[in-house]
Amino acid sequence: WKKYLRLTRAGVGTLRALEIIGEESSDSDWRVVVASLHDALAEGNPISETMERFPRVFSRASREMIRTAEKEGHWDLVLEELSEGYLEGTFE
Repeated sequence: WKKYLRLTRAGVGTLRALEIIGEESSDSDWRVVVASLHDALAEGNPISETMERFPRVFSRASREMIRTAEKEGHWDLVLEELSEGYLEGTFE
């Protein structure tokens, strides 16, 4: 989430940011997840719906926070909270 936040804050588009994150990952399982998020967005679907398919990767709390960001538009705040939460172990 931190990389996604930094890329988008720098003006990189959402889809391109997900492409970069996927390309730079050495974890093949994570690349599959990121590709799924990218494809869902490209098709006009919310990220939160795709995250539901990966409950072992994305906690219920993180999915709910993304759903809120989609509805309310507070992306910077939500992504910052998620980044910190994952680093602290809040969203294991």
